[in-house]
Amino acid sequence: MRLRMNQGFAWLGIVVLSSMLTGCIWVGDYDDVYEPLPVPVSILYEVCYSNVDCIAGDACEELAVPADRYTDYVNAICTIGCFDDLDCPISEFNGLPGACLDHAILGGPVAGRICVERCEIDADCDVPAGFGCEIVAGERLCVPVL
Repeated sequence: MRLRMNQGFAWLGIVVLSSMLTGCIWVGDYDDVYEPLPVPVSILYEVCYSNVDCIAGDACEELAVPADRYTDYVNAICTIGCFDDLDCPISEFNGLPGACLDHAILGGPVAGRICVERCEIDADCDVPAGFGCEIVAGERLCVPVL
């Protein structure tokens, strides 16, 4: 039995084999361009470490519940000042409207009210960062927990 080979396949085989034997490698055009990493920015109700972590207009505020246990249950979120609940935007994490609370209830300065994230269950809060859903001042809020 005689094996017949198509001429097109023979040329294809020769081209593939010769390209493998050349030892050439393909290098991208932009492999050596330095692109700095973006600065992490926290959105409203997200955990932060300083004001520079928050988007312009937001402040990084420490929260503690209850206020007399400040050193045991402390964490900080990006938030804004408010007059009432209508000033607090909806959470991008859980879709619930924010609550305006006296900062003193949350271990902050006496004069001032801030927006805090509402919740229905612990999963509505940033649990890995140390937040849980607790009842504070008659509202279910995401606050620092053990």
